[in-house]
Amino acid sequence: MRTALALLLVLVAATPVVWLSLACARDRSGPGLYRSYCRRCHGAEGQGPDRQVKLYPYLNLRKSPMILRRDRAAVRQRIVEGHGPMPGFRRRLKPEELERLIDFTLQLPTMTPRE
Repeated sequence: MRTALALLLVLVAATPVVWLSLACARDRSGPGLYRSYCRRCHGAEGQGPDRQVKLYPYLNLRKSPMILRRDRAAVRQRIVEGHGPMPGFRRRLKPEELERLIDFTLQLPTMTPRE
C-alpha cells in the first residue's frame, strides 16, 4: 500500500513537467522550431554567443551572408545537411516544418532585438 501511494505521489508530482515538455515539443511553428533546434547555438534572437561568434562568425544569423541575401536554397541545405559543428536536421524536420523554420530564420535580420 505504501509503495502504491509513493508511486501515485511521484506520478502526480511529475505530471506538470511531462505536460510542459509535451507542450514545448508540440510547438512546430517557425519560432517554436527555432527555439527547439537553433536557439541553443544561435541565441534567442539569432546573434549567437559572443565568445563562439569569434570562432564561427556565421553563428550570428543576423549577419550571415546567406540570410542577408535571402538565399532559401542555401539556408535549406545548411539546415538539412549541417556544416562544421552544426548538425544536419534532415531526420528531425518534416518538409513543411523545414519551410516554416526557413521562413522564420530569414526574418531574423529584420526583427528588432530585445535589449
